[in-house]
Amino acid sequence: MLISKSRTNLWRTLAAVPLAFPICSASAQSVRPSVGLKVDHAVSFVRGTYHLKPAGVAAVDISGRGYTIDFKGVTLLGDTGSADGIKITGEDITIRNLDVSGFKWGVVLEGCKRIRLENCNTSWNANLKPGTVIDESGNAPEDDHGGGIVVRDSTDCHFERCTVQHQWDGIDLVRSSRVTIQNGDFSYCGNWGVHLWNSSFNVFRHNRAVWCTTGGGSLYQALSGWQTYDAQAVGIDHNSCDNIIEQNDLRFGGDGIFIRANEGPITPGTVVPVKNGSHRNKLLFNDCSFSPNNAIEVDLVDDTQIIGNNCSFSNYGLWLGYSRRCIVSGNTCVSDTNHCVEIENGQDDVFNYNVFSAGENARADYQMVLLRQNGRDKTPSGPYLFDHNSFYGKGTGVVLTDTAATLQNNTAYMPKGAPSTAFTIVKADAASKVTAAQPLIGNTRQLKALLPTHTLVPSKDFTFRLKEDIVEWPLPTVSLNGIPMWVRSSKHGTITVHVPEDNWLRPAADSMLLTIVSANGDTDSVPVKVAWSVSHAAVTSVTPQTGTIGNSIVIEGHGLNSGSILLNNRPAEIESKSDTKVVLKPLSGILLTSNYNLLWQSGEGRDARLLWPMKLTVEVPREQMPHLIGAEFSPKQLHVGDLIKVKMTVRNNLPIDARLTVSPPPPFTYDETQASYEMGYNETEGYLHLRVSTDFFVGGHHPGSWPWLFGFDKSLLKPGETITVMGYVRAKTPGKHVYRIGLVAGGFRFIDDNAYQTQIEVLP
Repeated sequence: MLISKSRTNLWRTLAAVPLAFPICSASAQSVRPSVGLKVDHAVSFVRGTYHLKPAGVAAVDISGRGYTIDFKGVTLLGDTGSADGIKITGEDITIRNLDVSGFKWGVVLEGCKRIRLENCNTSWNANLKPGTVIDESGNAPEDDHGGGIVVRDSTDCHFERCTVQHQWDGIDLVRSSRVTIQNGDFSYCGNWGVHLWNSSFNVFRHNRAVWCTTGGGSLYQALSGWQTYDAQAVGIDHNSCDNIIEQNDLRFGGDGIFIRANEGPITPGTVVPVKNGSHRNKLLFNDCSFSPNNAIEVDLVDDTQIIGNNCSFSNYGLWLGYSRRCIVSGNTCVSDTNHCVEIENGQDDVFNYNVFSAGENARADYQMVLLRQNGRDKTPSGPYLFDHNSFYGKGTGVVLTDTAATLQNNTAYMPKGAPSTAFTIVKADAASKVTAAQPLIGNTRQLKALLPTHTLVPSKDFTFRLKEDIVEWPLPTVSLNGIPMWVRSSKHGTITVHVPEDNWLRPAADSMLLTIVSANGDTDSVPVKVAWSVSHAAVTSVTPQTGTIGNSIVIEGHGLNSGSILLNNRPAEIESKSDTKVVLKPLSGILLTSNYNLLWQSGEGRDARLLWPMKLTVEVPREQMPHLIGAEFSPKQLHVGDLIKVKMTVRNNLPIDARLTVSPPPPFTYDETQASYEMGYNETEGYLHLRVSTDFFVGGHHPGSWPWLFGFDKSLLKPGETITVMGYVRAKTPGKHVYRIGLVAGGFRFIDDNAYQTQIEVLP
């Protein structure tokens, strides 16, 4: 169907100045959306829900210039995810209130200028299976898997208040510039919330992109630190420079923000500078906390500004490998599992006015910042400058390995009752060059009591006052029940933090303890009342939160009868249920200590609403797990084209049956260049399977992707029973290579990892 108008000379003249003379008929046509609809001027649509099934092309094609379309009251639904919903090729077009789902891409912009999307919902489009491995080299845009919005070869576009959730990618910018994305929600995506590839001078501001990780936040593996397949709330690749990522909620991403350059060096034999590096990006005042990997990772790029971000409760707060001339200022890194900061072979980075802390349960040997020369190449480590940073708690502030650094004007704060000897500002090996001034020792409990001014309401900003002023920079660390909040402002003793309604990882509480750590010192904890929304179910307790095989699980709270309970995105088996109490049946399919995301859900599909997830653990001691008890590769020397045989034996040590993956059935043979996930052989949650990998890139597959999966010849392994599997890989790459085996609990993690490593020589 084609909607068009004759274009007179006057019409062309008006179109040439769209801002002053919008192209719109006084009596715009009212049409029904249909497959093949082409629009090139302002129209109105008949309200309703339209099920469209395009074949290979976009359902609706929008082109032309200088007009506005309002889709209010119109819902477009696809059913295959193989074709796109809306395709836009034009200039100076505004689209409002679009609601599109069920397509490959909800909206595609190609070669556009000055397109505006306002109040649009492009959620629930194409999504790949959790754990899908894609090319992570960065040398291709990876924009062919689908999601909410993709912008290709476009400039000066604007996206305002758009909701783009529950799909593979939220929004991709490819070869596009001067695009502004703000006040939107790009959460629960399985790959990226926003991805920039060869796209510069863009702005991503005041958005929410939480739980952008494999499974979109529904699976506990997204928190376990096992494998999130390089999912990120914000991903920046391949010559994407001078972008601004500012004041966004990016919690619980596989990474919060990841800037990478994986395409190799410009000069062979070196590491930096790199090809197509993404330089001079600004990461400002974002909440990147609760990443199972890195709150912020900046690899192999130059001149990044990392200022005022919350990088707490992650595996690493900041990972800046081979970074150069970065400015790291005013960030909060608290309770990060491994280190607040780690850098290998970085150069000329400056750290000032940051807050580093191991958290309330600090280990005595905790290293807040680790700076090292990794020994793999000659790229030097350092020099670094640490100036006016605050180190709180036990452990060591900065550890140097073959690194040059200067530390000056830093302050150490001890927990109450801890001796000053519990903290060491710097430890350096003999190969390091360090200039370190003795840190100032802060007085604990220096600040006067807090004066909260009102009850805390989750999902809103919370403002309170101290009885005295504190320095305005760095921003103070404000914790509720030990969790650092996103500090929005701090001025003259008045502090405003954002308190999320979702994703607390713990039961709801009617009162929380509020604590501050700042450059002036810290405070005693003060209780603050919490008012949860009555329209939102609340879980107040889960018993036991750590159980054993065979236990029932008791969930208490209010509003529980109106929805359903999910465990890792699957309906839980219910023994009994009321508005205040739900009892779950003992969990089945346990193979190892298993962590679950327990969620409450109301509604179905695109209308579903989720409570914040909570961690539920079922413990299995390692000696009771299934294990590899024997394996062998043969022969140790062979020729190109010959088969490598691998023999693997597994024993079930559980007190219950272990479920086994039966596809591909043994004995199965892979060509070296094949990968199981490309052949349709994928892991199943709660089932054992075997993996084999090697130490080199083979057929374009990263060795960390473990390309060869092997199944068993039956579906159950009884307690105490053993089973042996044979498999084969046809060798094609000459050389000496190390092969290794893993036993995997599907959907969770490796039980036995990098086992039975064997060197095999492949002759021409």
